[in-house]
Amino acid sequence: MNEPQTLLAIENLMKAVIQKTYHWRNLKSDHVELRDEARTAHHSYREYTPLIQAYFDLLPEKIRLRDEEIFNNRAVFQEFQSEIKEAQKKFIQGFKRNNRRNQRNLEEYFAALVERHRKLLLVRVDLHYSSENNPSMQQFSEDVEKLISRIQNKDTIFKDQVGYAYRLEQGGESRGYHCHLLIIYNGSLHCNDGYLGMKIGALWQEKIASKDDEFYNCNQSKYKRGYKEKGTLGIGMIHRADQREVENAHAVISYLARPEKDDQYLRGKLPDMREFSKGQLRSR
Repeated sequence: MNEPQTLLAIENLMKAVIQKTYHWRNLKSDHVELRDEARTAHHSYREYTPLIQAYFDLLPEKIRLRDEEIFNNRAVFQEFQSEIKEAQKKFIQGFKRNNRRNQRNLEEYFAALVERHRKLLLVRVDLHYSSENNPSMQQFSEDVEKLISRIQNKDTIFKDQVGYAYRLEQGGESRGYHCHLLIIYNGSLHCNDGYLGMKIGALWQEKIASKDDEFYNCNQSKYKRGYKEKGTLGIGMIHRADQREVENAHAVISYLARPEKDDQYLRGKLPDMREFSKGQLRSR
């Protein structure tokens, strides 16, 4: 298993452990089963979610003497079970709270951009890795830093961007680390959003990740057609004078800040790593 798969496997085990139906005597053998992969994936400086950290804390080289009874005593196990269940619950509550705050901030940011520009061109691209090339969190972080540096410096394809936002996620099933990216261009200078989406994807493959890695251009005509027919298209050209277009765009960017699922978080962040960020408004 690669790193993201290992972390998901650990989390799934610990999700089972906190269920009332889990038999406490199974913990030792279940823990041992993932131990080799876990040691490879573990780094002491990383910020893991409560369930995953609880697993790592039970590794023989890390476990405290008093916690060894978790494997041997039902009452001690049940106390451990209750503690990590509550810690995970609080983590998810905090994750949702942060998402709501990010959503408000992004909506305010976009509203300010709409006020400044008669037309905006919204380009959404999802950047991820091939199943054969799922990188470590360290590599993912470095790739994202390269991307954001190019965006902020308005390098090549980002020359006329007036705003951006991104969200880093780890799929709750098997997709691994990926980045949802929104670039907002001056609509008076650009109109071909499908082309820009393809160029951003090509930049990801050729200059940042690798040619075998993947992207999805949300601004493809075939993707937009269905939304346009339903009157819900919120990417591409957005005119300030068209209230429906602006409202649809708000709905699109809300998803970027606040995903539908509660399991799209990073399982083991680097210190000070942001899962969500956006550009800053420049003084006029």
